[in-house]
Amino acid sequence: MAIHPARPRRMALALLLTAMCLVSLTACSAQPPSAETIDVIQLEGVIDPPTASYLISKLQQAEEDGVQAAVIEIDTPGGLDVSMREIVKEILESDVPVISWVAPPGARASSTGTFIVYASNLAFMAESTELGPATPINLAGAHPDTVDQKVTTDAAAFIRDLAVGRDRNPEWAEDAVRDAASIGAAEATDIGVVDGTASSLADLLEQVDGADVETADGSSVVLETWDESEDVLSASLRFQNPNLLQQLLHLVTDPEFAFLLLLIGAFGLIFEVYNPGIGLAGILGAVSLLLGFYGLSVLPTNWVGVFLIVLGLVFFIVDLQIAGLGLWTAGGLVALISGSVLLFAGADESLRLSPWAIGAAVALTLLFFISVMTAALRVRLRRPITGEEALVGAVGEAKTDIAPEGTVMTKGTLWRARTMEMGIAAGAQVRVMATEGLVLLVEPVHEGSPTTADIVSDP
Repeated sequence: MAIHPARPRRMALALLLTAMCLVSLTACSAQPPSAETIDVIQLEGVIDPPTASYLISKLQQAEEDGVQAAVIEIDTPGGLDVSMREIVKEILESDVPVISWVAPPGARASSTGTFIVYASNLAFMAESTELGPATPINLAGAHPDTVDQKVTTDAAAFIRDLAVGRDRNPEWAEDAVRDAASIGAAEATDIGVVDGTASSLADLLEQVDGADVETADGSSVVLETWDESEDVLSASLRFQNPNLLQQLLHLVTDPEFAFLLLLIGAFGLIFEVYNPGIGLAGILGAVSLLLGFYGLSVLPTNWVGVFLIVLGLVFFIVDLQIAGLGLWTAGGLVALISGSVLLFAGADESLRLSPWAIGAAVALTLLFFISVMTAALRVRLRRPITGEEALVGAVGEAKTDIAPEGTVMTKGTLWRARTMEMGIAAGAQVRVMATEGLVLLVEPVHEGSPTTADIVSDP
């Protein structure tokens, strides 16, 4: 059946109108933030500059949008002191009430996370969560003992001031810094470290309903988050998430991810050096190395471990050159494993490489050098099988006297040939040493050299 030429145009117009209606309905259904809105901001993993930037930007957005309050859901082993102080400063200056919530069950707020909890207007913990210790941990590297003592004294004074300002237990706060004390949710509530226990977001918002909070501008805000008559949430929730760049930069501060990026980056550059081409492996390797070193610069990296990992890769390259799996490979394995163990030695338990990660790295390295690089090197060194260059090294038979020119039969084809010798008699075996256009440069096969059995013929 023939299709009327106007029908496709009408169908396209109908689809366009339908799409426009859906976009309009979506825009209408998305309610703008209001005084009843509660922002929920997740703070997970190491607190580093990207995390601080993300959290500060969301708190500022909450203030600009005039939301009722911001809830920070915390699960962190700690992070950089400078990032923590930027976050605390933003919380203390916020005109929007900030509620810290250590959640979900099993989460913790250690080190810098404890300071954030103490800086918030209200603080709650889910069941089976942990607060502390708050002993400063410099993720960028170790300090001398005298410097560490000064840092600890400064941190203890800082968290005590936060405790007094927010009417929380100052003694425990100082113990968390000086003596690495930690505490569970129930005990923290009993001794006034946090304001209560809430194991779900609904439970949290029900408990904070009616709380009178004084913000940075001196105003008093009464939170209205729960409708007691209907026993339902009366506020609307807006969940905030980091952008792609913030997620990427935060991801590379995961110890195991940074470690693997370091190896993958090295693999990419090694492959590119041995197999120069369009540069894709080199580009990916360079990007991976940069991201890996960024993560290592934030984490408590032992650079001796990095040196051992690089040394191990050098040993593997040496063994690749001599085409064996012997002493150099064994040395490379020892250096790689030792460097992996030392990479984050002395750091918090949650920041150390797991045995599974180290085992996966060793297996990946062996696979790369034994399989990928061996095959790549074989392709690189393979003699051409077509064209004039393929004739170099071939053995043929002189069909005429070559003095200094004549003809040679090799690979089933008759060629013009030239020799630098005194002369080669017809019927003698010759070896092709080079080519000059369509002329072969040959020399006689001497005693002990390949015989007629080695003459290469057409397949």
